[in-house]
Amino acid sequence: MNHNDVVPGLLTGISSAIIFNPIDKIIFCCCIQNKKLTDWSIWKNPFRGCFNSIGTRVITSGLYFALIDGYSDDNSNKAIGAISTAMVSSITNPIQLIKFYGWYHNCDSLTSIRFHFHKYGMQWFRFGIIPLITRDFIFNYIYLTHKKKDCHIHNLMVISGALAIASPFNLIKNKRYATKESLKSIISNFKFSQLGIGMTIGRSCISFYVSQIIYNEIKRVYCVAFN
Repeated sequence: MNHNDVVPGLLTGISSAIIFNPIDKIIFCCCIQNKKLTDWSIWKNPFRGCFNSIGTRVITSGLYFALIDGYSDDNSNKAIGAISTAMVSSITNPIQLIKFYGWYHNCDSLTSIRFHFHKYGMQWFRFGIIPLITRDFIFNYIYLTHKKKDCHIHNLMVISGALAIASPFNLIKNKRYATKESLKSIISNFKFSQLGIGMTIGRSCISFYVSQIIYNEIKRVYCVAFN
């Protein structure tokens, strides 16, 4: 992995964060707060948390797509690739927690940080990290194992299946971020609609695929310009 991989990944992260932050916020509020798309409150402040999203995607996309590129061509290391990319996501756990908490409680990042340090001290860094890593490992392993180069329809089907399988862990992560609800409570109060599988798959397929296209194109232009 070198600058030809990382720089395009960083630029991809910034682009996708700005494009998809409003969509992410709307889907999150619909699922976690049980609100409908017609509820005006979920459309307010669509770019709240955008800087957090940029920070998260700069880290994850900058390393994620470079790692995926490498491990996609190595049939013997799918599990290692999956856990590596999952660990990359875990680095951003505190940033994501701040963003999702702010979305749920309609507050800015500074208010979210102050609340967590005041109430939980340094322990708040661990909230949601286990379901986050589990979710990303499941998705990455399925994707790395079954993706085919330039087979777009096939890859979209793989992404959709992986997202559906990993969706319970995504719900647990989001609940831990927003309300600190215990695992026992999340399971006992589970509602299938909160998985938001349809919206999540639709958004994630578009986001993941658009980001991959952006990454490939930026990488092509970058390699021509600087090599």
